[in-house]
Amino acid sequence: MGKNIANTTHTFFFCDGGSCQKAGSEKVIRTARAYLRNNGHWNDTHTIKTRCNGRCEDAPTCIVYPGQNWYKELTPEKITPIVKRHLDNAPLVNSELLYKKGWQEQASDNEIAPIKPKPFELKNDTELGECFITKGFSSDQYLYPLFLYLLENPKGVSLISSDEKRISFQEIISLDYSKTYTLELHTETTAIPFTIAAVPKENKELQQAKISSTEYYFQKETQQKGIRFKNKFGKILGKIEFDSLNNKAWEYCTKIQLQNVHLDFKNHE
Repeated sequence: MGKNIANTTHTFFFCDGGSCQKAGSEKVIRTARAYLRNNGHWNDTHTIKTRCNGRCEDAPTCIVYPGQNWYKELTPEKITPIVKRHLDNAPLVNSELLYKKGWQEQASDNEIAPIKPKPFELKNDTELGECFITKGFSSDQYLYPLFLYLLENPKGVSLISSDEKRISFQEIISLDYSKTYTLELHTETTAIPFTIAAVPKENKELQQAKISSTEYYFQKETQQKGIRFKNKFGKILGKIEFDSLNNKAWEYCTKIQLQNVHLDFKNHE
């Protein structure tokens, strides 16, 4: 039987994403849960493992409610006093906090500047010829929203598979990302797989299938624009093409996927 959430006084959200796991999040979580159980607080608190909380540089992290308190660089030794202070409504130790409600800025000594795509660059590409090209992001946090947007806005968008078969996105009726590593686009007759999640390094088959490079391009001569997917070895896994420069989906790509990196012809004249 599950807990009665109505009795919960505090909720602890422990990040258990990849970076936090590497930094020892599992030991932190076990220590906190052991303290709560051994001190009679198991039924009036709740601990939740989350996926990435977006603060990998401060791993391991935890968010405590009520109060919107974010903790950083946790260890098994640090977590028990933190939990106890919250349960006792005692003053918090600011040096342990990444952020708490009311602060104007977060407190981190590990801040990493956001990574942004570079401007389009004119290149001579072996496959595409002379073209403007830039790299986008290739994690599933970007690729899943990309495919979902194209499914919902398919006009003028085509998918070209690795064997050069062309399918209009208007033929794609659904998207499935329930498998561990692979997203599937479904037409009425077939499923088209794309491996977009992080895959085990020792699994060579998945490494071959994984999208590791997402390139946005505009061919100078034909004015064809599109997206090219490659694996880490440089093999082309597929392409997406857009039918016009003003295509709505292409505008989405430059604004959202490329974070407002637009193609500026004036700088290349």
